[in-house]
Amino acid sequence: MTDTNRAVFEYKIGLLAPSQVGKSTLIASLLTEGQRMLTRETTVQLTAADGPTRKRISITDNMVNGAIKARMFRPQLMPGTSDPSWFRLLLEPRGRDLPIRFDILDYPGGWLEDGGDGSEHEQKWNECETFLADSSVLIVPIDSVLLMEAGAEHAPLLTSHLAVFQIKQVVLRWAKNRRERPGEPAMVIFCPVKCETYLSDSGSLQDQSTDLKHQVVDQFSEVLETIREAAPHASARYLPIDTYGCVELVSARWMPHPGAPGDVRLEPKYRVRPPGTIARKGLEDLITLLCRQLVDSARMQSEQTAAQRQATARHSRGYADLREGFFRDLWLKANGERSRRERVANTDQQRYLEAQETTKSLFDVLAALAERQNGPRLHHLS
Repeated sequence: MTDTNRAVFEYKIGLLAPSQVGKSTLIASLLTEGQRMLTRETTVQLTAADGPTRKRISITDNMVNGAIKARMFRPQLMPGTSDPSWFRLLLEPRGRDLPIRFDILDYPGGWLEDGGDGSEHEQKWNECETFLADSSVLIVPIDSVLLMEAGAEHAPLLTSHLAVFQIKQVVLRWAKNRRERPGEPAMVIFCPVKCETYLSDSGSLQDQSTDLKHQVVDQFSEVLETIREAAPHASARYLPIDTYGCVELVSARWMPHPGAPGDVRLEPKYRVRPPGTIARKGLEDLITLLCRQLVDSARMQSEQTAAQRQATARHSRGYADLREGFFRDLWLKANGERSRRERVANTDQQRYLEAQETTKSLFDVLAALAERQNGPRLHHLS
């Protein structure tokens, strides 16, 4: 929390995924779907916090919608992220000056795989790692097509393509940081993306939800164990997400790709289901999960701030009202010290009342979010 005239609670959300998984698309979807859901179901709104965020989200959203309208979708043709960029989102009650800011860092997925390419990129990746380690929540997007379509021939390459070892190293550093801050949020969300073909509730004719979850738990078992050992208080969640909701896998072929594990890369091709309306199932649960976790943390911070300000206000008031003898009191009044103490006491009392109001507002936000029930896709892993 930044303690200025305007209370702003700031949280970092880290995304951990190699290239071509769709981190940028997921971030843009958080805003667009979050705006729709929160406006429809609560008195809370989610907005872009600055111009660069609005621009990046609009660019990504236009590319996705353009690809969908083309009726044949190939994710590998979507441009990847070439430099780190910030997405900043504000969550706040409508009509109240009480923002909670989510800072999300997007970066080239290849940096996770190789730790940066060259000295310049290595330094930038080190900065990304520091952000990830300091994040309140880690989201791990996982390519569900890669999990489900690897086949026996390429199964030995699956762990490498998922960058499991690299993810485990980042999670270990994150978990150690969370262990040293037990009063702060600590959650990892494993999010298979592009799940439209495998889950029947999204329009698919097959239901492979059990197999998908088993694959995630199996491939990331060591990451889960790292969380349990290094940060036992941290929670792990499983939440599959339909990135688009209106596409269906047509083919997934392993194509030559020098530099990739085994020098091959899986390239899926989708068709668009009529009428081509985007419907991202699972994303509303992700938004709700993030909001509840971070708003609850903001509430606890606000309660602590209110308690501290109450103690300060009581001390200031006691000092202002303290009587020190007839002649001393006359002197304090004459030189303005008594008036100064009174002003300080009034200011401290006002700051305490403002902190109380902030805490009440956060309770109201939590109550609004609590009204929404979790969907059946969300599961606890710890």
